[in-house]
Amino acid sequence: MYKQLFALIALLSMAECSIKEGQKLSDFLWEVTAEYRQQALNASLIQGMVKKCLDPSEFGGYMVDDTVYCYEGSESLKIAGGRSNDNVTLQTFLNQKAESWVGYWEWLNEIWHIKNAEGVRLGEAAKAYVNHIRNVSESQEPVYTVLALTPCAKLWPWLGQQIGASENNFGVYTSWVKENLDPESTGYKKYEQQVEWAYEAGTVTADKALKIFTTSMQNEVNFFNSVARCGCGANVPSCFLLLALLLISSRLYHP
Repeated sequence: MYKQLFALIALLSMAECSIKEGQKLSDFLWEVTAEYRQQALNASLIQGMVKKCLDPSEFGGYMVDDTVYCYEGSESLKIAGGRSNDNVTLQTFLNQKAESWVGYWEWLNEIWHIKNAEGVRLGEAAKAYVNHIRNVSESQEPVYTVLALTPCAKLWPWLGQQIGASENNFGVYTSWVKENLDPESTGYKKYEQQVEWAYEAGTVTADKALKIFTTSMQNEVNFFNSVARCGCGANVPSCFLLLALLLISSRLYHP
């Protein structure tokens, strides 16, 4: 219930927003979707790593889904690239990114022993995200596929900055956090550049961009929350009971 309420509030807030004259589209999209950044920061996967309590089985399930997400993302990039014959610059970018994503897929499928993507039964959150990107690649102007993938490239470094990925300890997840949530990563800027050029040329509109960007941000949040929450946030009544017992114990032993 609360998730739906927060989503409604966020959507109502966005409905009242419009891009300012002279404002970069990327800045506008990032500013308007700030609520989803906070939701991602507080999501189960991220907080599970921060609190060092994330169940390894949950992490494994997430990574299997993420591996297939990389494969499907590469396929969507290829589709968009094949539909952008009238723009050589964009087509080159899409094809290069498709190759990069194939590299991610091949690297991860070796780690997680995945022979083919078709054999994996994706979780609902990952499936919805994959379908969103595929729908954009098949039905919208090719540059919108770049836009739809921008939150993935931009949100992760931001999350790393918020949780101190470079200097803090995250237990067994420390190396993963440092590699994947690197605050110094700026690859997203190349995505934004392609979209900005298209916006200035009139190929991309702010309204459609906001809808697609927001849906991708929502999918990022849902994907992060597809793992079981750990720590006190997972079971508030139990945590209050534990605190109460600790308080009683301390008074018994320290009158």
